[in-house]
Amino acid sequence: MASRASLIRGVASVFLTFATLFLLVRFGLELPTVYHYVKTLTTSYWTLAATVIYALAFYLRALAWRNADEKTGSTAVYLTSLYLGLAINHLSPVKLGEAIRLLTARAIGSPMKRTTAIFVAQRGIDLSVLGLFVATGLLLGQTVWVAGIACILGLLALLLVRRFIKTIYPLIGYGALAWMCEAAAVFCLFQGADVTVAFPIVLIAMSAGVLSGIAQFTPGGLGTYELAMGTVLQLADVPHPYELALMTHVFKYAFAFLAPLYVGVRHFKIVKQLFNQFKEHDQKG
Repeated sequence: MASRASLIRGVASVFLTFATLFLLVRFGLELPTVYHYVKTLTTSYWTLAATVIYALAFYLRALAWRNADEKTGSTAVYLTSLYLGLAINHLSPVKLGEAIRLLTARAIGSPMKRTTAIFVAQRGIDLSVLGLFVATGLLLGQTVWVAGIACILGLLALLLVRRFIKTIYPLIGYGALAWMCEAAAVFCLFQGADVTVAFPIVLIAMSAGVLSGIAQFTPGGLGTYELAMGTVLQLADVPHPYELALMTHVFKYAFAFLAPLYVGVRHFKIVKQLFNQFKEHDQKG
């Protein structure tokens, strides 16, 4: 039954992915413009700046996780786990990459209850922060209820796991700063494409795009990210909004697949340790 449900979910995900992409191409995208913007990713020095800033966002999340985990492992362990999970989430229609956290906890001897609480808290912070950015932005009055629900769910998640985490406030600070870094990376990409957009608008648009993929049903939120982010940019009268959104998503996909290659070389022992945990877990069924 489980395999049948997985098959149905996989087929539905493929259908939804292609349906969303078809709608984007048919009604929203100008392919020559998409090509031009994506090409700038390989020719602009702003892409390098965006890569460094985007990597900093994940480093901050790794520090937050390590701090909340009472420094059980090294920062490299948490960062490697996040990068591997990121790659899996960009391949899977559902966020299977989050399971890497549990394998990481087992590998470094961290209590499973605390690891789960940290994960729920960080997802709660994501919902609250992103929802707050959207609620105070351009969509206020149109989809404020979506942002409001995200904020409420995020706060409830934090309240649920508050007693399991000693350092909840630094976790919130790291989370908010990480999302600001992601917005700064997107801002750099816009600069590289020679598109002038105020940073607050970039922050709101990016938040809407990421928020649309919290409940992911396509690999990496493909399609929903572009629709949500492009809608905000369109409301702000930014030219070629959906093409720009797709450009930033292409960058994120590239990062998601290249980052594990980096940690595979730089932190090979950690990757091997996590892989051994996976094999052990698989053998136990």
